[in-house]
Amino acid sequence: MRLFPYLLCLLSLVTTPHLLAQTLLQGTVLDAQTQVPVPFASVGVVGKPLGTVADEQGRFQFTTPTDLAEPVVVSCVGYQSATLPAATLQATGQVVRLRPSGVSLAAVTVRPGKVKTKTFGRTSSSSLMGANMYTEAGLVSDALAKEQGTIIGIDKDCRLRDFNMHVAFNRFKSVKFRLNLYSVKAGLPDQPLLRQDVRFDVTQPRGWVRVDLSPYQVQLQGQREVAVTIQWLQSEAQEGAPKAFGISAVPAPGHSILTRNKSQAAWQQLKASYLSFYLTADSYGASKSAPTSPAADYELPDSLRYLRYLAAPTLPNLTNHNHYGENAQAGRYVAVKGGQLYYERYGKGTPLLLLHGNGQSIAAFQRQIGELAQHFEVFAVDTRAQGRSQDHTSADFTYDLFADDTRQLLDSLGLRQVDILGWSDGGNTALTLALRHPAYVRRLAVMGANLFPTPEAIEADFLALLRRQLREEQQLPTPDLNRTRLLRILLQEPLLTFAELQGVAAPTLVMAGQHDVILEAHTRALAKALPQSELVIFPNTTHYAPQEAPEAFNKAVLRFLQQR
Repeated sequence: MRLFPYLLCLLSLVTTPHLLAQTLLQGTVLDAQTQVPVPFASVGVVGKPLGTVADEQGRFQFTTPTDLAEPVVVSCVGYQSATLPAATLQATGQVVRLRPSGVSLAAVTVRPGKVKTKTFGRTSSSSLMGANMYTEAGLVSDALAKEQGTIIGIDKDCRLRDFNMHVAFNRFKSVKFRLNLYSVKAGLPDQPLLRQDVRFDVTQPRGWVRVDLSPYQVQLQGQREVAVTIQWLQSEAQEGAPKAFGISAVPAPGHSILTRNKSQAAWQQLKASYLSFYLTADSYGASKSAPTSPAADYELPDSLRYLRYLAAPTLPNLTNHNHYGENAQAGRYVAVKGGQLYYERYGKGTPLLLLHGNGQSIAAFQRQIGELAQHFEVFAVDTRAQGRSQDHTSADFTYDLFADDTRQLLDSLGLRQVDILGWSDGGNTALTLALRHPAYVRRLAVMGANLFPTPEAIEADFLALLRRQLREEQQLPTPDLNRTRLLRILLQEPLLTFAELQGVAAPTLVMAGQHDVILEAHTRALAKALPQSELVIFPNTTHYAPQEAPEAFNKAVLRFLQQR
């Protein structure tokens, strides 16, 4: 039962579906007065998830359906938008000229009294999940113009000092964003409030990012709340690293994560979620309807209290110095039925196979591989359709399929009687392999495994969260097939019984965290049902114990596997 992608990747913006008949639109955006390029202007089709962002020289290009009837809007902060038919952008050398908007300074009423510096928004940096913005497997530019944000309550009269956001994970070398502020109407962003273009770069892998707003003199009056969003403008990928970027978030009733694919697309809401965004401002008078830090210290209801234990450091916040999962020298591919498995090989000794959890990769074991490779010949594997492994099928995933993939891999390597360490989904696969193909398994170590996906085994509220995420994914215009199947397997499998475990001949180490979402009673019953088993519950840890307590975890695994 692997949690990473669905707590850490609560939301993924989708790409435009493939279109058979397409037309290339292109042009250059210039300032109508100075004739110099307007960098990073937004280009979008009214009401459609189509468009892009111009580059630093004002140049842009993107494809649309040949029969497109809607107009194209070119816009940039500080300029009047231009609306034109798509047909005018089909020829090369087209120029779009934007007129600067007159900056009218509204009258500012200064009330007597002391100015107070306040923060508005979510100031906590301990994320329970992350809003995953961009994970394109290939074309990075497809992310251009996507926006993500949240609504923040503010005082009615304030001057902004800075904007802050917490990066859960950044696998790019650099990402350039535009900060946007909107008024709010019917719970959605309405009219832009900024008069100058605020752009900033993110290079750090995680942590708080601060954008100084004092040079822009942003004075807000009469707004009880504002929609604060960031728009993706440009990115530079790191060679060999996955293209992924996420913002920390938390479940919070009354709040939504706001997204739209392109600059003229409709806004979408993911409710009961709050991004880790906050504003610092000089306040000239508080609004009773807008508390200083709404939901910054939000208390989870009792039914979701277990989520507090998922706030520990997780995979995206780790630094993979050894490049596990992306090491070309150690990596190889093996063909399996309907796909290819990617694996990496380290060390010498008794073969040890590592199986990661749902939606993850070899890198999940980055705190284990180095130490285990000092004692074993380690084979770390990306499961089908995850990491670098490929899948060419469309049927639902099953643990029987994953176990058969593992058998085919071991056959290709000429291996039998190997030791296996499986974490979560990997533990479920390891138990299935031991039942279906016992000749391949010498010893088993499983962490956070379960026999069936019911409230008797797994936190009921977490199952409800997964069901909601599956519904939301299926309702998207273009559902992600792999993400849908990975969510579905968490809710439908495994379907094992305690009686079946009597057929596991291999000695087995059963492990879990003290605050695991796999219920401790289920973990203990699983261990008791196995003919030869040991049980370890790691104190003060969660489903992420291999990363939260790597020394204790590695010691337990080595002690067990090295027994005679």
